[in-house]
Amino acid sequence: MVWVPQLLKVAWDATKLGIALKGYKQERALVEAKKHQVKVFRRKEAMKEVRRLFESGQYEEFARLFVPDVVMDKGLEFMDLWWKIWDIYWIFLALRVILVFLPSNTGYIHPDEYFQSIEVTIGDVFGLDVHRTWEFNTTQPLRSPTIPFLLYGIPLNILKVTNICLDHYLGINIVGNYILMLIPKLMLLLLSFTVDFLVYQICRLYKHSFNQCLTTLASSYIMLIYSTRSFSNTLELVMTSVLLYLVAHTMRRSDETIYLQELVQDKYLKAESIRDRVEIQKKKKKIPEHDFKYIIPIGILCGIGVFNRPTYFFYAFVPLFFWFQRGVANHSMFTPFQTFNFRMALILPIIISTCFVLIFTDSLYYGDLTLKKLWNLNMNYSDWKVAPFNFVMYNVIPGNLVSHGEHPRWTHMLVNMPILLGPLAPVFFVTVLMWILDVCYNPWRKKPGMRTVYSLTLLSSMIPLLALSVFKHQEPRFLIPILPCIVLMCAHKLRSKVYGYRPLLTLWYMFNILAAVWFGFVQQAGVMPVQKFLGGLNQEEVPFVNLVYSHTYMPPRYPLFQPQDFNMEEFPSYIANNQTRYLVQDHGSLDLNILHSKLLDLVSRSDYVTKRQKRRMKTYLIIPTFLADQLKFISRKSMNFEEIYSVYPHVSVESLDKLDIDIFDNTGEVTALSIMNGALNCLSGFSLSVMNVTLDEVKTVDIRKDHS
Repeated sequence: MVWVPQLLKVAWDATKLGIALKGYKQERALVEAKKHQVKVFRRKEAMKEVRRLFESGQYEEFARLFVPDVVMDKGLEFMDLWWKIWDIYWIFLALRVILVFLPSNTGYIHPDEYFQSIEVTIGDVFGLDVHRTWEFNTTQPLRSPTIPFLLYGIPLNILKVTNICLDHYLGINIVGNYILMLIPKLMLLLLSFTVDFLVYQICRLYKHSFNQCLTTLASSYIMLIYSTRSFSNTLELVMTSVLLYLVAHTMRRSDETIYLQELVQDKYLKAESIRDRVEIQKKKKKIPEHDFKYIIPIGILCGIGVFNRPTYFFYAFVPLFFWFQRGVANHSMFTPFQTFNFRMALILPIIISTCFVLIFTDSLYYGDLTLKKLWNLNMNYSDWKVAPFNFVMYNVIPGNLVSHGEHPRWTHMLVNMPILLGPLAPVFFVTVLMWILDVCYNPWRKKPGMRTVYSLTLLSSMIPLLALSVFKHQEPRFLIPILPCIVLMCAHKLRSKVYGYRPLLTLWYMFNILAAVWFGFVQQAGVMPVQKFLGGLNQEEVPFVNLVYSHTYMPPRYPLFQPQDFNMEEFPSYIANNQTRYLVQDHGSLDLNILHSKLLDLVSRSDYVTKRQKRRMKTYLIIPTFLADQLKFISRKSMNFEEIYSVYPHVSVESLDKLDIDIFDNTGEVTALSIMNGALNCLSGFSLSVMNVTLDEVKTVDIRKDHS
C-alpha cells in the first residue's frame, strides 16, 4: 500500500495545477478585455468627444468609439491588403466578372468557340437542331464529347430540369439565348479564377512578387476575354496551370525533404550514443515521402488534357520531365536513371486508365458501342472511338492542314506572340536569349540552374512554342496556355523604370484594353445578336425560312431554337417557331456578283413555291451594311432589300478589302470636310444588317393593245 500516498500526492499536485491554470486564464482574459475594451463616455462627455474627433478629422478614432478595437484592426488590415498589396488586380478581376454578365460582350473570335463544344452540347441537352461539324462525325471523330458534357452539359441539364418545373407549376420560361451563353461563361469564369490562384501559390512557394504577377495576369486580355470563351484552348490553359503548380510544388517539397533527410543523416552519423541514434531515427521516419507526390492527379490531368486537345502533350512534356527528374541523387540506393524510369512506369498506368475511361464514354456517345454489345462481348475495333488518335492522324496529312489555312513557320513567334502578349512578347524573347547566352558562355559554376522553377517556366513556354511552330497551321489561340509561365518570368520586367516612368507597363495596359474592346465588342460582334433576333422573330408559321450569310463567321444554330423533331405532340416552352424550318446557307467571303446570282435563284425559287405550291417561304440576307449597299447597286432593282434589323458595331476583317471609302465632295474635289464625311459614312457601314429579300415586280406592256 506504499503507492497510495504517492497517488494522493499526484492527485493533489494535479488539482493545484488546474487551479493555477484557471486563475491564469481568467487573468489573461481580463488583460485582453481591458486591452480591447470600447471607451465609455457619459452623456455630455460622450457628445463632446464625438464632436471633437469628427471636427479634428480623426476618423479612425471616431470609428473606434463605436467599433471594438479587434474589429477595427482587422478591417484596417484587410483594407491594407486590398489597396496596398493587390491594388489594381481587384479592378481587373471585377472587370472580368462584369464582362461575363455584359450582354454586349458578343465579339466572335473564331467559330471553334461554339462548334467544338457548346453548339453540340446545347443541341444534345435541349433537343435543338444544331450544326455538327465534321470533327464530330460518328465514324472517326476528332473531338471528345465527354469533357464538354461534364463542364457544360451538367449545369445545362440542371437548367433544363429547373425550367421544366417552373414552366409546369408557374408557367415561367427561363431558357433563352442570354442564359445559354451565360452558363458556359460562368463555368469558365470559375476555372479562370483557379489560374489566378495557382499563379499566386507558385509565387508564395518561391517567395516571388505575387502582386506584380497577379496584376499582369489579370490585366491581360487573354484572361479578360479568352478565359471565359468556350475554346478547348481555354481548358488547356487551365490544365497547364494546374500541372505547372503541381510540379512546382513537388519540386519545392522534394528539395525540402532531401535537405531534411541529409540533415538528419548527418546528425545520425555524428550521434555518440545508441539512444540518440534511436531518437534521430524516429525523427527520420516522420519526414514525408516525396518520390510519388501528386502522381494520381498528375496522371489523371494528363489523360484528360490529351483528350481535350492532343497538343496538350507539348505543354505537359516539360513539367512531366521536371517531375520525373526532381530530387534524384547519386548517393541514393537507386541511380538517377532508375528513379526517372520508375516514376515514369508508375504514372503511365494512371494516364492509360484515364484514357480508357474517356474512350469508353466517347464510344457510347457516338453510338457504335452499346451496353448490349458489351454484355454479349460482340463489339469490334470500329466500335471504339479514340478521338486523339484520329486527331493526330488527320493533322499529320499535309493537305488537311493546308485546307484550314497555311502559314509560315515563323507565324507563331513573329505574329501570334505579339498579338497575344503585346509588349510582353519582346521582353520574353530577350529573357530567353539572355538565358541561352548564360548557359553557353558563363563559367560552369555561374551557369543557370536546370532544376529551378525558373527553368521550368522558361522551358514550359519555349518547348511548346517551338513544337507548335513545326506545323503550318498556326493561330494565336493555340499559344494561350503559355501565359502563366511568361507572367511568372517577365512580370517584374514590365515595371522597369526609364527616367522615372514605366513605359512598358503603360504600353501593356493600353494594349490589353484596346485588344479587349476589339475582341470582346467589335470583331464579328453582330453575329450572335442577329441570331438571337432571328430566333425570337415571329415567323407567323411560315414553313421555310432561308437564312443567307455573307462575309460573316459561320453562325451557331442553337440561338434559332429549331427543334430536332417536328413531329412532337407538345413542344418545350423555349421553342417559339415550332412550325418553321430554317435553311441556312453560309457563303463566307463569296464574291458579290456570284452572291447576287445565287441569291436571285433562291428568291425566284421561293417566289415560285409561294405562288404555285401555296407554301410560304421567306429569305433573309445577313451581310455587313456597307456590302449590302454594294449588293443593291449590283442587283439593279431585280430584288427588293428591306432592312429589318441592324446591329452596331460589327467588323469583318475578311471583308475590309471590299470597303469603298468616298472621300470626294459634290464637285469631285478632296477636302478635309469630304474626308471627314467619308470616314463617318464608312464607320456607319461597320454594322451587320438583316435584309428581307423579295423578287421585284416586273412591269410588262400589252403589245397587242398598242398595235390596235
